[in-house]
Amino acid sequence: MGAVYRAWQNKLSRQVAVKVLMKGRFDQLVTAERFLQEAETVANLRHPNILSVFDSGEREDCVFFLMEYLEGPSLGEWMKRKAKHPIPSRRKASYQEIADIARHTLSALAHAHDQGIIHRDIKPENLLFGGANGALMVMDFGLAAVNYVTFEAEKQFILGSPLYVSPEQARGDELDGRADLFSLGCVLMELILGYLPVRVDRPDKIFRLRAKEDPEMFTGKPIELRPDLLPAWDAFLRKALAPKPSQRFASAREMLTALETLPLQGG
Repeated sequence: MGAVYRAWQNKLSRQVAVKVLMKGRFDQLVTAERFLQEAETVANLRHPNILSVFDSGEREDCVFFLMEYLEGPSLGEWMKRKAKHPIPSRRKASYQEIADIARHTLSALAHAHDQGIIHRDIKPENLLFGGANGALMVMDFGLAAVNYVTFEAEKQFILGSPLYVSPEQARGDELDGRADLFSLGCVLMELILGYLPVRVDRPDKIFRLRAKEDPEMFTGKPIELRPDLLPAWDAFLRKALAPKPSQRFASAREMLTALETLPLQGG
């Protein structure tokens, strides 16, 4: 969507992040309208696990918006660092860590979905540590679909990240919040296994497998790939990752309620 810079806001004497898109780089999909809609979308979401947007604007050569600055790391960076921990037993995320990440993300998604906003690009790079008390923050609603706004150009594109995209999104279907729950399920499976078990690595092939709701879109069920996985967690992940939206959790709130019942010890 653009470049992000760390900057100093003189008026309020604080560091901010400035997201900038040069107008010369606009194409059919990334337009000034879409970019500024992202700012408006996020600015209207008030939640402790959603990165705040302070202001937006347009100049002759670019559009931009100012948002809360956090040091990070992103969840993706955190996972890479953890995988290199000198103590082998600490290289996998604990159930408590995974539950905390899921709870923060689901809380943010429940709030966004209540406002009619679907993120559509939940992935480790869009989840950022550094909120109050180290909370995880959901960022980059650049692909967000507000239920009363449509963009004609989007009909020609499949939006989202191949590794985390839901089957219905890969087909270009109309979406609801359950698409975000599938993407979050992919993130949680990656946390539990230490990798995302996809059968192919080319984006176009991943999209095709997902679009067909292929039951073998992953190399195996979570508990088959990690035999010590607690059965309750296996069932939780499998429901989040069901190919058909009707087979998943009905909402982020329902998934959050189920999360609270999961054991955090053993396995």
